[in-house]
Amino acid sequence: MRRVKMVVGSAPMGSALTWAYPAGRDHGIYSIPTYPLKVAGTDEAGTKVERTFEVFRFGVQGKSRHSSPRVVGLANFQTHVIKSWLPHYTVHSASSVEKGAWQVYGNFLIHDGPDDPKTQVYASIGCVEICNGPRGFDAFNDFLIGLSGPTAATRAERLVQIGRAKTLEITYLKASRPSLMRP
Repeated sequence: MRRVKMVVGSAPMGSALTWAYPAGRDHGIYSIPTYPLKVAGTDEAGTKVERTFEVFRFGVQGKSRHSSPRVVGLANFQTHVIKSWLPHYTVHSASSVEKGAWQVYGNFLIHDGPDDPKTQVYASIGCVEICNGPRGFDAFNDFLIGLSGPTAATRAERLVQIGRAKTLEITYLKASRPSLMRP
């Protein structure tokens, strides 16, 4: 299997609508920046390939209806080897047909986000959520499959194989947590 490197950028590239998770929409709607996620590797022909995806990096957490919401997420420089593919994961903050997630560590995951981050309201407390579409997370996973070169028979088995191989690496560049903002 071939190695794939991902880098979550430190400078915003766009914006998204969100709400304070998990308390619900009682706190209202917020605006958060989106960031670039550069994915780089080598395809089966030996050609270096890179693609940039728009992602959530930070989110707004509201622990209860009465708590003060705050911006959360990984801000420090850090690198992790992806722990595994979680095929049964489903997005908790919105309806999504794109299932599964990559486990960075603990509850920090890479999973589906809004196809249109300016109109679809998803919530996050620090997961990397793949935006844009239609089916942006599926396109992201197809790109990973093409770069990784798994040999399993089905797409589902290929994703599991990539997760077990420990060949995906993600680096978070140091970034300042954004201010809590209303749209």
